[in-house]
Amino acid sequence: MINQITTNLYLLIFLLGAYNLSGQPDTSVSFYSVKIGVENMAEVQIEWNFTLQDSMLYMAPGANQFPNRWGKFIHNLKVQNTSGQPVIVESLSEGRWKVHAPLYQKIKLSYTVKINHEDHKWSGGVDGVAYVREWGVFCAGRSLFIMNGEPENIEVDFDIPNDWKISCSWLNDDQEDAFKVDNNNALVNAMFFVGTHEELRIKREGFELVFALGGPSIIAQKEAFVNLAEGVLDYYVNLFGGIPIPPPGQSLKKAMVIMNSGNVTDGEVLGNDISILLEPDGDEMAQMISRFIFAHEFFHLWNGKTFIPEQDNVEWFKEGFTNYYTLKSLYKVGVLNEKSYFDMLGQFFYTRYNNDDGVGQLTMTDGTLKHDHWGLIYAGGLFVAIIQDIQIREASKNQKSIDDLMRQFYKKYRGTDERYTIDDLQNALSELNGENQTDFFQSYINGVQALPFIEYLNRIGITAKMENEQLLIIWPEQIPPFQREIISGLLGS
Repeated sequence: MINQITTNLYLLIFLLGAYNLSGQPDTSVSFYSVKIGVENMAEVQIEWNFTLQDSMLYMAPGANQFPNRWGKFIHNLKVQNTSGQPVIVESLSEGRWKVHAPLYQKIKLSYTVKINHEDHKWSGGVDGVAYVREWGVFCAGRSLFIMNGEPENIEVDFDIPNDWKISCSWLNDDQEDAFKVDNNNALVNAMFFVGTHEELRIKREGFELVFALGGPSIIAQKEAFVNLAEGVLDYYVNLFGGIPIPPPGQSLKKAMVIMNSGNVTDGEVLGNDISILLEPDGDEMAQMISRFIFAHEFFHLWNGKTFIPEQDNVEWFKEGFTNYYTLKSLYKVGVLNEKSYFDMLGQFFYTRYNNDDGVGQLTMTDGTLKHDHWGLIYAGGLFVAIIQDIQIREASKNQKSIDDLMRQFYKKYRGTDERYTIDDLQNALSELNGENQTDFFQSYINGVQALPFIEYLNRIGITAKMENEQLLIIWPEQIPPFQREIISGLLGS
């Protein structure tokens, strides 16, 4: 009898340790400690304390060029229970491991991530992965963190030198080195920089935009970046009528822009964060591209994260209309003037569109084509925006524009789980045009006809023609006042 009571007591203690009072498994906190030191910045030490929800450990999708995905960079992985006893862990392929331990047991896992990612080729560039600079370390969360199950609370604590700082979009409740993360998705779809870089903060209406600037050539331009960021942010907020507001349960109080020097000028967005690499001695075009990347990706906080499509058949709208407002914002802040604005349209975007072999063959509603057919989707979508804007301005005597479409979508979808469809876009554009746009959509969006962009430029008093496979845009000496108003609207004035 005593042995039976003792056995039952131990069983009760075990159950209370594994379950909370509601009878559910205790999966309360997943706690990561990230250590980065001056001596060897290329090795990030991670310790992770958590409750085992199932037997599988895994990393985020990506790094598909390696059989073990992100696991290629994981070394010295060790698992222990709360007594300090080793736990058997079996290495699988594709960044996965199997833990041989009872479920709902407290586990301590430690491992090293070697930051030698620049030794390998990445389809999107290393700017969305991980790298080391003399002044610190850049990492995307997906390159660092091993996960298990779906924890309700995640904390990330950094152990770094006293004179270093951490720049990231996670919230920290005024604790400099400790952050709260909503879920695994927010954990891996974030970027951060740790080091001796400089940080700039811009706040609007409860939204904060943080710039992390690393390296002498980048820091030397900080005043220009502040002016750019403030001008673009204010233009977008005024356009939509407010800051970006994501669906319920998602946080968008803070966004990061991380800028460092690199061998090429490139950029990538992950979650709410933007990473940009700049050539230290880049020419004027490289400088302009870096600013375009920022303004384009920043616009997606509204067009992409505040109002969200139901399907990928509107990538032409999400990317192309974003390109349009990127150009407008850069004109607004003085990065572009009238000549360089239209030179970008003709010499860059129309060239990409005209040379894309998908034009005339493929429909731009196939969003899976966006990377292989950049000209069709990104540039084609831009020309849809301009053509529709011209039509609406002509029909309304310049009293309406696609600015009204942006405001309508922001007002309708902000802070909701509702998604828009391609029919919603067609109906909204029909209303603004005062004329049904079914034929336009059937011909140029659902269909494969080439967009009559040159014809529409000529309609507003700009002489445009093809010459030696280049689109030449020639300004006449006199443009009638109404057409001049339309052009000003296209520029964002």
